[in-house]
Amino acid sequence: MTEIQAVWQEIKTEANRLGFNHIGAAPALPLGHFKAFQEWVHAGRHAGMSYLARGDTLRKRQDPREILETCRSIICLAMPYAQPEADLETSQPGCGRISSYARTVDYHQVIWEKLAQLEDAIRAACGGSVHLKSYVDTGPVLERSYAMQAGLGTAGKHTCLLIQGTGSYFFLAEILTDLDLPLDEPFTRDLCGTCQRCIEACPTGCIRADRTLEAARCISYLTIENKGIIPGDLKEEIGSWVFGCDVCQVVCPHNASTPEQRLPLGEPLIPEFIDLITLLQMDEETFSRRFGHTPLARASRHGMIRNAAVVLGNQRCSEALSALKVALVHEKNPAVQDACRWAIAQIARSEGNP
Repeated sequence: MTEIQAVWQEIKTEANRLGFNHIGAAPALPLGHFKAFQEWVHAGRHAGMSYLARGDTLRKRQDPREILETCRSIICLAMPYAQPEADLETSQPGCGRISSYARTVDYHQVIWEKLAQLEDAIRAACGGSVHLKSYVDTGPVLERSYAMQAGLGTAGKHTCLLIQGTGSYFFLAEILTDLDLPLDEPFTRDLCGTCQRCIEACPTGCIRADRTLEAARCISYLTIENKGIIPGDLKEEIGSWVFGCDVCQVVCPHNASTPEQRLPLGEPLIPEFIDLITLLQMDEETFSRRFGHTPLARASRHGMIRNAAVVLGNQRCSEALSALKVALVHEKNPAVQDACRWAIAQIARSEGNP
């Protein structure tokens, strides 16, 4: 075994110990998939996520050496999270459903800490003479494409990375480095074949045949990244999802039977269904104390109140009428006001009122 192979084995052992169940190395070279990503952005399918279209981030996504000039290898990592407990037919009137990944402490915080530990281990294995740059989810890296190059899995039709034998409930992370690591063989198998379950099940029809998303129609985008008014024709399609959406992953056959895995993010802090009237009545301090250390903070209090109103309107929840009217008076955010007015009208119509 050469010295670099021994170092790579040490890195993989430590990564597994930290909870990264899958690890591989890809060359730090531009990928052919960047052209498809660029076309997707130029077509406006990234919706309001303007950071994806900035010139500096596009250059970095095209070539990782724009991030780390001496980059030679990209260490690609995947950490599992818990699958949903309830099936898609389960509902709780007056409650909104939370995407399974968001029920624990914010995964960014946990994974950043583990990446820092892994970086320390890499420096120790190399005697400190190494350059490293780590990301989890938020960096300008085509992380799914490099994960495919590193042999972790393939892109499913739902656009998530599919890992053979363990499905798609994973967070991805990567470490750019100037180490010339032994490279893994790319994963080239198509694990979807003729299956169309995710495309057919998507409530808003946002999954395209070319394995991309129309972000502006995606429930996860609408309830998290979108900070404005939820379009009227999409409000009803949100159903009971108050934060994110798991539909495309729940119906995926690769997630139907997966092995039991250690879940480094720990036990859930938030129930799968949360009370929406309580959410409507939360002030900023209460919201921050309850959800500030979880992914729900990404949507902000205004976003979550907006989402709660939409779900209550979809459920025609008459018990929420008083709370909705109070929110309409006291909340000045236009998106919240729009959602409250819409929900009140939906409930009124269901009760036979004009």
